[in-house]
Amino acid sequence: MGTSITSWDDVSAYFTFADNPLALALFALGASAIVVWLIVSIIRHENAAFDAHKK
Repeated sequence: MGTSITSWDDVSAYFTFADNPLALALFALGASAIVVWLIVSIIRHENAAFDAHKK
């Protein structure tokens, strides 16, 4: 398993938006929204599955 990185001289090219607070905030908000949606989706599914099992 090799890597194409041969030097750390121009490391800023690898972190394209690390110096942009707005981009980092949008990325964090997007990731948080996905996690919240996933948890809500799992809760809905589990509640529906338990209700169907009770009947």
